[in-house]
Amino acid sequence: MFILLNFLKDKVKKYHEKKLGEAREKLESHKEIKNQLENQLKTSDNEQMPEIKKKIEKQNEFIAIWNKNINSINKQLQKLKT
Repeated sequence: MFILLNFLKDKVKKYHEKKLGEAREKLESHKEIKNQLENQLKTSDNEQMPEIKKKIEKQNEFIAIWNKNINSINKQLQKLKT
């Protein structure tokens, strides 16, 4: 019974670690896109600014979501350690 419990706990831990890696990749991707948009904003004309600012705000929303997901996964991993 104890071996089965450890096996399952290990599987869940590996799953969360995999998801954490994926979430970190997504977060970095959105941060990179945001940085590109911010650089684009510096060189854009007044006509393009509102559209670029909207895209930046959308990236900020994605960044907040992925940060929340990462925190949630980290909490799940902490629970597995206890």
